[in-house]
Amino acid sequence: MKEKRNKLIAIMALSMFLLSYMALTPIVANIYNSFPASSLEEVQMIVTLIPLFSVVTMFACDPLSKKMSMKMVGIIGLVLISFGGALTYVFHRAIWQIYLSSILLGLGIGLINVISSAMIAYYFDGAEKMKVMGYQSIFVSIGGALFSYFSGLLANINWPYSYLCFLMALVVIVLDIYLLPNDRLQAKEEKSKEKLPSRIYLLGFISVLFFISINVFNTNIALLLEQLGYKSDTSGLAAAIYTLIGMVAGLLLNRFVKVAKTNTLTLACLLASFGFLLIATKQIILIFVGSALLGYAFATRNPAGITFSANMVSEDKSALAIAIFNGAGQLGCFLSPYVINYISGLFNKDIVTSFMVAFVFMFLVIIIHLVLNPIRKEDVI
Repeated sequence: MKEKRNKLIAIMALSMFLLSYMALTPIVANIYNSFPASSLEEVQMIVTLIPLFSVVTMFACDPLSKKMSMKMVGIIGLVLISFGGALTYVFHRAIWQIYLSSILLGLGIGLINVISSAMIAYYFDGAEKMKVMGYQSIFVSIGGALFSYFSGLLANINWPYSYLCFLMALVVIVLDIYLLPNDRLQAKEEKSKEKLPSRIYLLGFISVLFFISINVFNTNIALLLEQLGYKSDTSGLAAAIYTLIGMVAGLLLNRFVKVAKTNTLTLACLLASFGFLLIATKQIILIFVGSALLGYAFATRNPAGITFSANMVSEDKSALAIAIFNGAGQLGCFLSPYVINYISGLFNKDIVTSFMVAFVFMFLVIIIHLVLNPIRKEDVI
């Protein structure tokens, strides 16, 4: 019992870094103002490089966790995150230096993203797995809220100070060293030679579209609030609301899935679409409410989707299935500003237009879910 509790504590501590990139959300406008020669897309790339490079380590995580312990994979991820944060705090005069930091952050977050979920799939079974995924959603939200809120406060001194938040990874390294066993990711029974079902790839494709839409919040909320006359601490508060509401989503995840069942991801997308509409009103209270809806949708869809992906395959394929689901989402995050900005530019360059385009994109995802829902009853435990 104590051993399982220690594993749970360590996994939850790791999970707090899954949304650590939210530390950059409140400071996009600050960085944009610091590099007037750079285009909006070049500055937004500071955020989008993180999910792009996380894809690399997401797919490397499966073979790595069979050659070394899952604990060591997590620690490597935390080391990369701490180095990434320290790099920009020290070197930030050229935008390529910040890009390098984003690459390190992405590589680290990618490892933690898959290995934390794979640990849950490995150490917990059945209904307990979904329950622990709910706990994970809570701690992901707590971490994201802490990173975004304190980043916004530190940016009032100077935006490079926001990168100091990533040094919290050093504390979790010590914690995981003492609490996690040296298990490798192997099946408890004989390994299966099964092929991944095609619906894993369909779910991945839908994830690309979902994250093209949802990432508009991360890359544009600070710009919108600055346009409305607010400072970075207000952007930090909006980002904190986005992530903190995930605690509620985590607590209610089991109930949400029991009611929605195979339509869990569809309903999450519906909540997100309403969130974009509210943000587009430009009313600060409604922006906060919209941020909460988007955060609830994200914190419901992600852990549920990860669990459904793992349940589609045998245990030894779970890390790969999770990597496809998460990797597709991170690819969507990277593509988001290019796709959304291009479509928005066909109308006008107002930031509000980007949120309206995101609403239309999310509505497209809802239609695809309704017509080609890849989730089956046996995937929902």
